[in-house]
Amino acid sequence: MNQMTKNLIYTLGVIVLLAIPLIASDFLTTMIIRIMYYSLLAIGFAFLAGQLGLISLAIPAFMAVSGYTIGILETRGLLSFPFSVLAAMLMVLVIGAVFGIFVNRSQGIYFLMLTLILGQIVWAIVLQWASFTKGSSGIIGIEKPDIMKWRLGETEVGFYYILLVCFILIVLAVLALTRSSFGLKLKGIRESETRMKMLGYPVARLKWTAFMISAFISGTAGVFFVYYTGVMHPSSINLDSAAMVLIASIFGGVQSIIGAILGMSIIKTFEISLSGLTQRYLIIIGTMFLLVIIYAPKGLMGLIYKNKYMQSLYQHWYRGGKKDE
Repeated sequence: MNQMTKNLIYTLGVIVLLAIPLIASDFLTTMIIRIMYYSLLAIGFAFLAGQLGLISLAIPAFMAVSGYTIGILETRGLLSFPFSVLAAMLMVLVIGAVFGIFVNRSQGIYFLMLTLILGQIVWAIVLQWASFTKGSSGIIGIEKPDIMKWRLGETEVGFYYILLVCFILIVLAVLALTRSSFGLKLKGIRESETRMKMLGYPVARLKWTAFMISAFISGTAGVFFVYYTGVMHPSSINLDSAAMVLIASIFGGVQSIIGAILGMSIIKTFEISLSGLTQRYLIIIGTMFLLVIIYAPKGLMGLIYKNKYMQSLYQHWYRGGKKDE
């Protein structure tokens, strides 16, 4: 596939995405918006899992930090957009830096359990500190900034386009990171942390930086979540949310950024579509997940490597003709 053909397909894809809020139904537009900001959580998860082999269950906690920070600052009249967003992302980085110090000393199942504990600490704080976070009632009445209410004709498109731009930039940035020298160093740590230490690489600092990047991406998801829903509630960041991110990433391919997006897109599409038809939609999603685990243990993206044609297409399209080392 030559470069001209690829550029043409990219251009057509961008045109379709730009046209969606203008030509699609409100239901479809809402579904795509939800898929995009939830996919940011999956990207943050897949970045750590793919580059370092670390499974973090604290991903929703950073969404909570940014969402609750914006909610508290704006509903109390302390700060407004964009300063509330800057304060929220600064808080995410501070919390991420502190968490990173703790999780940097663990690996494997111990890392998973530690991130689970840290995530549950954040959830417990927002649930119990009712005087500050409104507890189980949640924070409501969070208004979208005026720039996100921009309309084209009769259609409100501001939020969709801002989210789309941020989503594309984050995906491109993360893909660039995975192919950079930084990404290669992280993969080296994943393969043998002891060897990388012996070679003189600052392993602790590299892992801490990767954790911070993951936290930042997850915090960005919280910004869009809170502005779109106008609500921040403890149920949005409980253990079920962490499980959803884990399942979606495994479904698409836990070591692939594109796979994480694919998995979250499928999970959210089925969840939104089936929830209106039956209350037992989780059984259907669970059955699909079970089949993927049995027949495609590396996720849907892993199926590419079982098909020579798809593998060739993947190498020429996604990796520029370079085979995995």
